[in-house]
Amino acid sequence: MVASFSRDDLLAALPGVAVSGSTSTAIFSVSTDSRTIAPGDLYLPLRGESFDGHDFVESAIARGAAAVIVAKGFASGSDSRIDPGVLVLKVEDTLEAYHDLARYWRLKVDPFVVAVTGSSGKTTTKEMCFSVFDASRRTHKSQANENNEFGVPKTILSMPEDSEVLVLELAMRGLGQIAQLAATALADVGIITCAGTAHIELLGSRENIARAKCELLEHLGARSLALLGDPAEHLVKAARAVYDGELAGFEPEALHEKEVGAEGTIFTIDGVEGEFHIASHGLYQLQDAWCAIKAGLRAGLSPEQVGRGLSLYRQVKGRGNTFVTASGALIIDESYNANPDSVQCAITGLADERAYPHARKVVVLGEMAELGEAAPGLHSDLGRWLRDQPLSRLITVGKMAALIADQAEGGSIEIKRCADIPEAARELESDLVSGTCIMIKGSNSTRLFDLVSNLLESAT
Repeated sequence: MVASFSRDDLLAALPGVAVSGSTSTAIFSVSTDSRTIAPGDLYLPLRGESFDGHDFVESAIARGAAAVIVAKGFASGSDSRIDPGVLVLKVEDTLEAYHDLARYWRLKVDPFVVAVTGSSGKTTTKEMCFSVFDASRRTHKSQANENNEFGVPKTILSMPEDSEVLVLELAMRGLGQIAQLAATALADVGIITCAGTAHIELLGSRENIARAKCELLEHLGARSLALLGDPAEHLVKAARAVYDGELAGFEPEALHEKEVGAEGTIFTIDGVEGEFHIASHGLYQLQDAWCAIKAGLRAGLSPEQVGRGLSLYRQVKGRGNTFVTASGALIIDESYNANPDSVQCAITGLADERAYPHARKVVVLGEMAELGEAAPGLHSDLGRWLRDQPLSRLITVGKMAALIADQAEGGSIEIKRCADIPEAARELESDLVSGTCIMIKGSNSTRLFDLVSNLLESAT
């Protein structure tokens, strides 16, 4: 059973609430969408930049809502039209109430909570953690993009009452936002994959990004564990400024690759029994796997249980999953998102001959979004880094991405600048042959997933 609340639960969960209407002791499930209200539900209207759920209170009641939580500023004229048989709870802010209810349910269910954030790799790490736990314990996780101020409480409130583990992904756009999510999650293990350049448009520096990520650590429990996938100096400094509990950072020298191939990587970790297999490869993916392994061990799983779960992990769509075309070319779909750190991560993995022994390696890059005024410089820096990578060909898509190509000139890589996806698709026709590996990566806004679809359709 997912989250449900009695009238007394609601009063306990919502500080300062004003109550009117029904005194029923009915049990309510929470919905924030008036279109999906079932008879007996509690409707909680949320506000965003372009919507206000309060506009649909009456519609929700007409559909059978037995209780509503509204902001105290809710139009008084509407109050008189609410049936007295409906329980009405007035709060200062309905988003805060949403988080209050989620926190109440999290504490009532009392699962082992793992919360993951970071500039890149957080979805991959979340999915690895889920695989580690789900093989042995009843585990609930964030779905799709349920990682913001609306999504995190939604995930928690959809958690079944018998859940033993909860794995959450926390995202942010500025300072203070992870703090709100972390205060609701109350994690036992807090994972920060890295603090790179994603969101530098809003935060201005890596140091500020690290500060924002470390808000997670301020809300860890007394017996918690903090894990840093990439313990760069600025991240460790920010972590220690707010957290004096147990902290561990990934150490590359403590991880040993035993076998690397197309199917993934077999590796060991100093101090941990047994071998682990992950259907992925590259140092950055192994950092994420290390975080998931350490979280599982912290929760009391045996190395054998952790290894069995990790072996079940598969890449999420658009985050490194691969396809072989009918003509024999391998396509690596990295089209979901991109920032300077994640692009370097992906290309470093592509360069590994053990995993990708292809004679010809082609990289297609679109714009890296949300970099603000730093965007031209960061795209150019990436191009300079690419110049010395073992690639056959670089194709950029769009005006900003062309800055990558400009700085990659001068090496041995063949370079082509394309204005749009149709041009890139035409340019790639000659590469759809056996012995070629094509990696496609760009921010989601560039829609390079359409290019992936086009290539797969044209090559069948």
